[in-house]
Amino acid sequence: KMKYWLLFIGILITSPVFAECKIDQQQFGVSSTTIENKLIDFKIFERIPNFQKEVLTIFEDICPKLGETLARDTTLRYHFIKDQLVAIELVRPAHNDLLLFEWARQYFGIMEDRDINEQQQLIQVEEADRLIQLFLGILPDAVFQNVALISSEHDDLFELLANKEDVMDWETYEYPASDDDSVGEGN
Repeated sequence: KMKYWLLFIGILITSPVFAECKIDQQQFGVSSTTIENKLIDFKIFERIPNFQKEVLTIFEDICPKLGETLARDTTLRYHFIKDQLVAIELVRPAHNDLLLFEWARQYFGIMEDRDINEQQQLIQVEEADRLIQLFLGILPDAVFQNVALISSEHDDLFELLANKEDVMDWETYEYPASDDDSVGEGN
């Protein structure tokens, strides 16, 4: 019973910090402009022009009350397909801690703990409109941590992206001439 009291007290202490952070407040399907208008400092990366786009910022811009180490050393990526938000990803590469992994477990209420016998671990939780993935990769000198929120209501866009990637010439980043606009240069 003492274990549950400690967990309850831990939640009471950390809840105000987590309440300040709302990485998942954006609705899937919103445009990149909606996200960009809410950010102060960001970069845009278009992997497939006018089709697949990422908006990158540091975690601290969204969650300023988090510990500096976690917030400043973690990248927040908003992923768009056809200008609709389909995934939100946090990436913390090459650090010697488990800060992002543990933060995400608490923030999303994930009970599954880290398996210390595994070099890599993926925890997945399905919710009504999204899939939450926590990934942990233990390297000899560092730990790679990734948290992703993936829309489960935009499977059609993920399928469209997969089709587009299948026909893309990855050396030239060009598409073959096609009458099928859904696979070719479509909007």
